[in-house]
Amino acid sequence: MSKENLLIAVPRLWSDIKGELEPPSSGGGASSSGSLADQDQVSKEEVKKVAKWLQHSVTKFAASAAVAEGPNDEALKSMAPELVKAFTAAAGTLLSIRKGAGPTLVKELWEVGSSLAKSLEALGGAVGSKNMAVLAGQVLDRVKHFDRVSCGNRSAARRRLLTSLTQIRDAAKELEKVISSQKEKEKEDADADEGDGDSADDFDDFDGEELEPEELVVMEGVALAVSALEDVLKEGSSACAASASAASSSAAVLGVSELEGIVSSASAAQKAIDGIVAHGLGGMDVKACTECLGELRTASKDFACCAGFAVQAQQKLSEAIDQVEAALKLVPTD
Repeated sequence: MSKENLLIAVPRLWSDIKGELEPPSSGGGASSSGSLADQDQVSKEEVKKVAKWLQHSVTKFAASAAVAEGPNDEALKSMAPELVKAFTAAAGTLLSIRKGAGPTLVKELWEVGSSLAKSLEALGGAVGSKNMAVLAGQVLDRVKHFDRVSCGNRSAARRRLLTSLTQIRDAAKELEKVISSQKEKEKEDADADEGDGDSADDFDDFDGEELEPEELVVMEGVALAVSALEDVLKEGSSACAASASAASSSAAVLGVSELEGIVSSASAAQKAIDGIVAHGLGGMDVKACTECLGELRTASKDFACCAGFAVQAQQKLSEAIDQVEAALKLVPTD
C-alpha cells in the first residue's frame, strides 16, 4: 500500500520532525530553550503565503487524480513532489513558531501539523478511489486550520480562552432556560386552583424531573458562578494583548507564563462547570456536584495567583461558589 502512495514522503517527513512538535508528556510545555517567547516568531503573512501554496497544490493534485486511472499516471506523479514541497514548507513554518512556545501553543501546533500530515497521507493513498473528492476536501479543511494557526503564545492563549468562554456561555444558556422554565411553572402553579397542570412537559429534556426548591437554589448559585467566570475569562482574553498600549484600559497586561496559568485554570473551571450542570439537572447528584464544586474552587484560587487580574470578577466567583456550597448542604440526599 505504501508503494502506491504518491504522498508517502509526507508521513515520512512528519515522522522525522514530530518529536520537535509533540507536546511534553509532563504538560510543562516550555520551549526547548526553556524560555517562553513574548512575541510572534513568524508573521501571519508568511503563514498565509504557505497556506495558499498548500491549497493550490492540493487542488491541482486532486483535480488530476480525479481523472487519473491510478497512482502510475505520469502527470499525477509530476504533481506529487510539488505538494510534498508545500507540506515541507508548512512543517518548517510550524517548527519556526515552535521556538519559545508554551504548552498551549505547542498543543495547537501539534494538532494542526499531525492532522494535516494524516489527511495528506490518506489523500495520497486514495488515488483512483471513490473517496478521492471527500479526502481532498478534508485536506483543504486542514489547510484552513493551518492558515488560522496561532503565530505566538499570546494569540494561542487568547484562542483557548475564547474557546472555554464559548463553552461556558453554552452552560449559562442551559441554566437560564431551566431556571426560567422552573420559575414560570411555579408561577403557573401559584395562579392555578390546582397544581396538576401540564407545565412539567417543559422539562422533557431532563428526563421529566423538575428541580426541587433546594435544587433550584443550587442551580441559581451555579448561574451566578458561571456569570462571574465569564467575566474572568473575558478579562483573561483582554490580558493577552502584547503590550499595555494594545490592551484595553481595564485589562491587566500579564506575562506569557501567567497567561498559561490562566488558560490551565480556565480549562479546569470550564470542566468543573460542565460537571456541575450534568450532575445537577435531571436528578441532582449532590456528591458529584460537591466534588465538581471543589474543582471549581481550586481553579478559582489558581486565578488569584496573577496579581491584579480580574479582582472583582474573582471575588464574585468566590462568593458564588460559597453560595452553591451552602445550598448543596440543604439538598436532601435520600
